[in-house]
Amino acid sequence: MKDQRKIPRFYMELAIETMKRSVDELHKNAPSPRVGAVIVSPDGAYETAYRGEFREGDHAEYTLLDKNFRTKDLSDCWVFATLEPCGPGVRKPPKLCCAERIGYARIRKVK
Repeated sequence: MKDQRKIPRFYMELAIETMKRSVDELHKNAPSPRVGAVIVSPDGAYETAYRGEFREGDHAEYTLLDKNFRTKDLSDCWVFATLEPCGPGVRKPPKLCCAERIGYARIRKVK
């Protein structure tokens, strides 16, 4: 099957538009970062997520991977995110950081 992800700029712009819907955490003194994420399959189909979409404080990548695609094979997918995924040590146990989630899902590219 030919890869239909020909124009990465489209997906990044989509992530930026999605980011604008992010929900601020109400009980924090500092503003929450606005984050949008897009997962793209080899045929070009995509889904979006943003920070706080389903629950206050949930990261966009978490929503995308664990809420929307928990049981699907994502090994040939790409992820576009407006902020670098959080790394090890950022989340309190037992939560996984977004970088680990992406690695465990075997996502092919992160842009």
